[in-house]
Amino acid sequence: MTNAIDLGDYLVNPIDPTMTTLCSNCATEVPEGFPSCAVCGTAIGAAVPTQLAAPLFSTTEDLEGLSGWLVLVAIGLVVSPFVMLYTIVTVNLPFLTDNRYQPYLTSHPAFAALAVFETITNIIFIASVLALAFLFFTKRKAFPTFMILYLATQCCVILFDTVTVHVLIPSANLSASYASVARSLIGALVWIPYFVISRRVKATFVR
Repeated sequence: MTNAIDLGDYLVNPIDPTMTTLCSNCATEVPEGFPSCAVCGTAIGAAVPTQLAAPLFSTTEDLEGLSGWLVLVAIGLVVSPFVMLYTIVTVNLPFLTDNRYQPYLTSHPAFAALAVFETITNIIFIASVLALAFLFFTKRKAFPTFMILYLATQCCVILFDTVTVHVLIPSANLSASYASVARSLIGALVWIPYFVISRRVKATFVR
């Protein structure tokens, strides 16, 4: 709420128009001798209100911390190892060790090699995610770089695996594999730019 200006004060006390003072609130030039700003009514020499003195944009301290979109990253790093371990235990290892599949694997060595490749890459991915989780929760500066490498590598591996299965078994139903490719690709397209340009990422991972 602005204060009304009393012109009588100015007539009683003539002013020198060549001398001015900047209003502490709106930075308008106020002739010396005027008790308040003609634009916003702020008394000359009065302190700027706290809410106006605060910065207009978030500071580095406001952005620092594992919050915002980084919460989703934290959930993914915690859940992913269990999902991949479940795949190894219920899909990869039974396929490699069950006697029912041995004749097929023996007669199709390329497919057997692919099954071993999937198992090994899943194990490597689990170890990678655990390492990334350590870097993430300890706010290491290297986390964004290694996370970007992980997302790009995962996308390439899943795509390679799907294409290889299609080449080896053209009649195979690969709808689940196509969905995995889409998820990994979308994840890479969303999160890689985020880790590159996010101010929160730059403010948080500094150790």
